[in-house]
Amino acid sequence: MKKLIPLLILCLLITVAPATECSAQRKKKDKIEMPQYPGGEAALHNYIKSELKYPHEANVNKESGEVIVGFSVGTNGYISAVRILKSVSPSLDAEAMRVIKNMGPWFPGKKNGKPVRADMQIPINFKNAYKANSYIQEEIE
Repeated sequence: MKKLIPLLILCLLITVAPATECSAQRKKKDKIEMPQYPGGEAALHNYIKSELKYPHEANVNKESGEVIVGFSVGTNGYISAVRILKSVSPSLDAEAMRVIKNMGPWFPGKKNGKPVRADMQIPINFKNAYKANSYIQEEIE
C-alpha cells in the first residue's frame, strides 16, 4: 500500500502536467500591444510640457508633487474615464485632468491584432516655482 501511494501521485502529476503546459502555451501566443501616443513617448512628454499650466492657487500655496492620472484608451483610440489615482491638491489634480482630457486620439492597444480597450496611467509632476527660485537664491549667495 505504501508503494502504491507514490505511484498514484506520480501518475496524477503526469496527467496534469500536459494540461498546464497547453494553457501556458496558449497565453504565450496572445500578442499584446499597448496603446501608443502618436509620435511616441517624446511627443507625449512634449504635449504635456506645452499644455500644462501651473495653477495660480497652487503656486501661491506653494503646492507641488506628482499627480497620477488614470484613463482608458478605447478601441477607437479616444480617451475616456479620466480619473485621479494619486492626488496632490484639488487645483493640481484639476489641471492634470484637464491636460489628459484634451489629448487627441491615441493608437489603440491590440490583442492578437484586434483593437482592445486598455487602461493607462501617467504621472504628472508639478514643481513649485517658489522652490526653484529659493534654490537659485541659495546658490547665488
